[in-house]
Amino acid sequence: MKNNLKILLNTIFCALTVSTNSFAQHDVHYCHSNEKMDEIKLQNPALYEQMELENEQLEQWTAHYIQNEYDPSARTAIYTIPVVFHVLHTNGPENISDAQIYSALELMNDNFNKLNPSWMTVNPAFSGIVADCQIEFKLAKKKHTGQCTNGITRTFTESTNNDSGDDQVDAVFAAQGNWPGNKYLNIYVVNDAGGAAGYTTYPAFGGTGMGNGIKILHNYVGEIGTSSPSVSTSLTHEIGHWLNLPHCWGSTNEPGLASNCSSDDGVADTPNTIGWTICNVNGVSCSSLDNVENYMEYSYCSKMYTEGQKARMHAALNSSTGGRSNLSSPGNLTATGVNLPDVLCQVNFSADRTEICAGESVTFTDESYSLVTGTNWTFTGGSPANSIAPSPTIVYNTPGVYAVSLQATDGSSTLTQTKTSYIIVLANPGESLPYSEGFENLSAFPDNQNFTVSDDDGDEAWEITTTASSSGDKSVWLNNYGASEIGTKDAFTSGPIDLSGVDPADPIVFNFRYAYRKISDSDDEWLRFYISKDCGATWVLRKNLHGDGLSEFTNSSSYLPSDESAWYSVSVTNINSDYYVSNMRFKFEFESDGGNNIYIDDINLYPASMTSIEEDLAPSGLSIYPNPVTDFMQVNFTTQVSGDYAISILNTLGQVIGTVYLGELQAGDNQLGYSTAHLPQGVYFLRVESQGHIATQKFVKN
Repeated sequence: MKNNLKILLNTIFCALTVSTNSFAQHDVHYCHSNEKMDEIKLQNPALYEQMELENEQLEQWTAHYIQNEYDPSARTAIYTIPVVFHVLHTNGPENISDAQIYSALELMNDNFNKLNPSWMTVNPAFSGIVADCQIEFKLAKKKHTGQCTNGITRTFTESTNNDSGDDQVDAVFAAQGNWPGNKYLNIYVVNDAGGAAGYTTYPAFGGTGMGNGIKILHNYVGEIGTSSPSVSTSLTHEIGHWLNLPHCWGSTNEPGLASNCSSDDGVADTPNTIGWTICNVNGVSCSSLDNVENYMEYSYCSKMYTEGQKARMHAALNSSTGGRSNLSSPGNLTATGVNLPDVLCQVNFSADRTEICAGESVTFTDESYSLVTGTNWTFTGGSPANSIAPSPTIVYNTPGVYAVSLQATDGSSTLTQTKTSYIIVLANPGESLPYSEGFENLSAFPDNQNFTVSDDDGDEAWEITTTASSSGDKSVWLNNYGASEIGTKDAFTSGPIDLSGVDPADPIVFNFRYAYRKISDSDDEWLRFYISKDCGATWVLRKNLHGDGLSEFTNSSSYLPSDESAWYSVSVTNINSDYYVSNMRFKFEFESDGGNNIYIDDINLYPASMTSIEEDLAPSGLSIYPNPVTDFMQVNFTTQVSGDYAISILNTLGQVIGTVYLGELQAGDNQLGYSTAHLPQGVYFLRVESQGHIATQKFVKN
């Protein structure tokens, strides 16, 4: 409530709570303030002092402006702020639609200009101070370089899932160029905002670069799509912070504390409060009625800003601190083009799928901007081959790779975009059984019929190699040695396979071989195997190998398998009859942790009735007792079939340093003894191998 008191520095980063249920108790996720300030104070004391000084100067300016210059009755002009939404995504739900962004922008303008119908239902005690803040937000129409934009950027980056330092801002800068914070309000739509629903900086702490903006979870943007009306005021809350408004309970980071009654938010007409995380509109916490429905509360029933908060925001917009005064300047409004008339400046389109099977359809969407009065599409290989609809649905009946072209007009100018090799149509029914792929007969990979490749991060992708193979001369490999991007995913996907004629009672046999080594023991990389029963429209996970389960061995140099013993055999036994369709597909996906190369070869798929071998030949139940061992160990395992077995001791480099057993074993349970007295202390691996099937177990020698 009180004015002229300092807004403490420990609110540098103010975060919104994550709501679990509207109008009910919420999970509170506090601001990142203490950690951030501690880091700055320890790592850069000079910066800390400068920020403290700038904040003090802004508070002095705010008090001066409100007392001597602010006259709400005399001002008729509206502050216009250029906005850019940066969507960071990995093609998941966080890649929200333009419509959801437009919904958020409309709500922001309604809330700041007293156009939200809900303000009329505010507690009558506060109805007289509900403010029309005279602040509007418009999507930018020009980039910093002068090129046209629709005010929305989309960046494929794994950093959307990890709010670590400036990684998210850096990813947008690298992909989209510079969007200065003193020219645009940058809103970063992400999948992770450091555990909060959203956060931003006060003007004194954000500088004028791209980091001077707002990060917010995709499901807190607008009220449609992935979001909902119950959390739709989240951006309004964060913009309040960005315009120098604290929470209603003042400078502490935690609502609900009795000590908050003596804290200050720098606003004269907001009553002292402890802060609310529930919607008790008649709540009294500091001997007076609280403004629970204020946008700067955590109540999730927000409806209003007060006149005092409006004055404080106007003070921020007239201060050069954080570049806020430049945003609505005539020169910046011209530079960002927000007041330009809508014209067609860019033609673009998207498709709901770019890989389908013959007989399926694709829905296209015109994404041209800013004004489109007519469209004319051309679909090579599609039916119909032409359309003037803004979002046509086209059927493709013949396998092949096809171009799509869109011509858009605003009535006075016309632009055209053609995307070659855009739609991949696969055969349906697919390849007949038995299916076997050793990559020997493929001259191109991918060939967009037998295999397609996903390489969203644009670095190394799966490709054919002749330097290593389990059998024959070729395999596919991913050059992952020393990968700099952690968490990147690279996949290759088969063409359709026809399982429609398989008896539902006949189990499917699927197996493959791979070779892989880690760089270090700490590497945790993943190989995932998926299947699809609708030509790749949806996928289910059927095998998951990672860490030691992918390989226990390390290789500090770029890995190249040296012999047959380096290859692991894997069987997938959970392909059920729901997937016995004419367009079944499989996919291998590798997730990097900065480790080493991986190779895949000898993929086989067939019903068990086509072979007499229905069992997984790999030994099971492998165990060592005791573990750690001293001078002797007992090895226990079960063999599925009788045959020749090689049981070896390997070091951490994968080198064979001893033989436990070499010869024939009968099917069933087996127990073998082995003297380890000669082994130095350290980590070792026991490997049991038969007919190319391998089981391993780590053990320690004390």
